[in-house]
Amino acid sequence: MGQEREDIRIEKLTPERLDHLVKVQEEAFSDYIIPIKSSKEFFLDFQRSVGGDLSTVLLASDAGKSVGYINPVIDGKEAWIGGIGVIPQYRSSGVGTKLMRSAEELCRNRGVQSITLEVIDGNDRAQRMYERLGFSASRKFLSAEGKPTRFEGFGPQPKVASFSEVLYLHEKSYMNTCWQRRKRAAVIQSAKGAESYKVDGGFVMIRAVQTSGFIPFLGVLPEARSRGIGTALAKYALTKLWDAGVFKVALYNVNEDLQTQRMLDEFDFKVTMKQIEMKKEL
Repeated sequence: MGQEREDIRIEKLTPERLDHLVKVQEEAFSDYIIPIKSSKEFFLDFQRSVGGDLSTVLLASDAGKSVGYINPVIDGKEAWIGGIGVIPQYRSSGVGTKLMRSAEELCRNRGVQSITLEVIDGNDRAQRMYERLGFSASRKFLSAEGKPTRFEGFGPQPKVASFSEVLYLHEKSYMNTCWQRRKRAAVIQSAKGAESYKVDGGFVMIRAVQTSGFIPFLGVLPEARSRGIGTALAKYALTKLWDAGVFKVALYNVNEDLQTQRMLDEFDFKVTMKQIEMKKEL
């Protein structure tokens, strides 16, 4: 971690500077573990999906040039860092640390008591910075990919779920999962382009985009777990995606636990990424 530069200014993002944010994202993530292609539409869609607000996004500037950003998303007494990036030539100069401290101050002033973030497992440099700032690893999440399969039987036939039913089942099922996936805004945004189905004790959301398939949400109520409901819903989702003609199915940010791993192994899904959740009490 480099010494913080006094000449770097931290300012709130204004709508007319969205282009600056997009440019910073493109430069900052050009050599990232997962390269990101950004745009105004991409960022605004992301903000909607996590319940974010442009008024909390911060830009780091050097003599008018935007060199970094941070996106703290606030929900009551909780906050989540929905993205932080520094362009390559300004790394190791304390810009990331300055952005984090500014975000913490903003959150504290708004009554936030805890901040959560995720860092890709293997991004040791970023993890060390967060640890120096007082964050501690709490758990891991994983993403996985596989192929759809047609199953002839999968237990009780799921029924189409209404929007209100999905919201209820999501709230009860996702209480102990990744921050961005347990928030109401995430399921609202995902439901717009997906099909939702329910059984007694759980639900699944399915989306097909050309030849790619996604299972944005698959949830089982705590009291209904260990009954095979999750596996049955997964079979139903994979069958629906097979019928839709997709070739690849993705799951994002699911809990890394024995039950999930067994289900992934059963369907021959491969883990593509692991993320470490880190948390700090303010």
